[in-house]
Amino acid sequence: MRTTSAALAAALARPLGSLARLWRVERRDGVVIGLTDHDHDLQVEGTLYRARAGMVPGAVDARIGLGVDGLDVGGPLDDGAVSATDIACGRFDDARVDFAIADWTEPEAGRLLLAAGRIGEISMTASRWRAELRGVSQRLQQGIGIAYGPDCAADFADLRCGVSLAGTGFEVEGVIAAATATAIADPARTEPAGWFDGGRLTILDGALGGLVVDVATSTPGGIVLARPLPTAPLAGCGYRLRVGCDKRITTCAARFNNAINFRGFPFTPDPGALETT
Repeated sequence: MRTTSAALAAALARPLGSLARLWRVERRDGVVIGLTDHDHDLQVEGTLYRARAGMVPGAVDARIGLGVDGLDVGGPLDDGAVSATDIACGRFDDARVDFAIADWTEPEAGRLLLAAGRIGEISMTASRWRAELRGVSQRLQQGIGIAYGPDCAADFADLRCGVSLAGTGFEVEGVIAAATATAIADPARTEPAGWFDGGRLTILDGALGGLVVDVATSTPGGIVLARPLPTAPLAGCGYRLRVGCDKRITTCAARFNNAINFRGFPFTPDPGALETT
């Protein structure tokens, strides 16, 4: 059941509307972005909603019960609101989004919440972005359990894996000497070729601060990335580099001495190899 103030209810009942749509985005890093389709900024319930073409909603699928509420949202890429760099850096991943309406002639009357959820899959074109807004019940639709297979099911260095990163050389930090969108150079990196293959690079500061990208190949002094960055990081930016793990038991034992914590089933027979009688 949706509730609203008496003043906003009166505005909804008027024959001539004076309603503005509001989008409130709260990212996981704590940044809050308010956007409205009105032609002036609005201050509603403590949030400043800026007048800019930030989001356009698709069809709302609101359901009773535990069904997933669906709402597609999109809009133009805007450095002051939803930028390509922020999307590429993952700053909008799993961000909470509220979609509401308010009376622009009386914003102090509050807002009427129409839909809420978190940003799921997000895509970009040359000048626009589009994201799936997942309802709160969507998490209940996810499968729970383990899959039997030869590869390790743990994430490298998490609690299930148990590998320690402190003082092991499995995670290092450095400063970028030069870079393109697909590779970085740091002469201080003297690890053998292939040491960071399949690993993870995190940019620590600058415009791309917080961006995480997979490593394709590594050589002493150089890292080639698995996908291009939205722009080349500047020389002098810090980075964190984590060694790669291919999730095979031979690597777990030889490189990390961690076979006791291996979370795969490498000795399970292949069902296709079993003979039926």
